[in-house]
Amino acid sequence: MYLWIDLWDKRVWIATCIEWIVFPKWIILRPKLITELRKMIKEYKVEIIVVWLPYDLYWKNLRQLDKTNVFIWKLKEIFPNLKIEGVDERFTSFEADCILDSMWVKDKNWNKDDISAALILETYLKQKNI
Repeated sequence: MYLWIDLWDKRVWIATCIEWIVFPKWIILRPKLITELRKMIKEYKVEIIVVWLPYDLYWKNLRQLDKTNVFIWKLKEIFPNLKIEGVDERFTSFEADCILDSMWVKDKNWNKDDISAALILETYLKQKNI
């Protein structure tokens, strides 16, 4: 199973992939993240964690990217038996907006962050030919 993390300063969005279908799943407060990750890894038999890399389109503001890279490094220390990778998330918010504007999700309780999480994990799976 794959677990995708969209890391922010206060909250973290999590998506999963089960049977090749991506699901936006949880929003977790940052202080509880590692505890919740431990539970998810055990319960869902997670093999790979994918973390979004917030590249700035023009490479001007890399503060959040630096924070995310430190987080990935810490995750690798905490979970040495898991594969942990970063993936570029540029343009997923735009794609999410397009999906939200489409007819088939009008009645769902999804938001842009949920859809972005699923799109980034889906992109990763396609890049790896999984």
